[in-house]
Amino acid sequence: MMQDEGVLSVAVAGEHRTRSKIVLVEIIHQTLDVLLTAEEARLVHWDGRILRVHKLSSRKANQILHAPDAYPGFLGVFDHRARYRDLAEPLGDIVGVQL
Repeated sequence: MMQDEGVLSVAVAGEHRTRSKIVLVEIIHQTLDVLLTAEEARLVHWDGRILRVHKLSSRKANQILHAPDAYPGFLGVFDHRARYRDLAEPLGDIVGVQL
């Protein structure tokens, strides 16, 4: 699975919307598992098809934190205390489905 920096992918489109919603829910749970085992907080970002988890010290995390408006998929910075709703609500708003 994901170690320091990871990528989880899913496609949300048309007739496969129900299946995609289930996949999104699974990916959120996988991300929560990563956050649970991470030693420090991570930045979570949705790029339109991939849910990415970055170390705060990574170059990409710094780019996103310094210009969050340029990254509309920025979900936030989370640690082991993150809950399902913390990720599901902003991601659902971005992709237009209730998770």
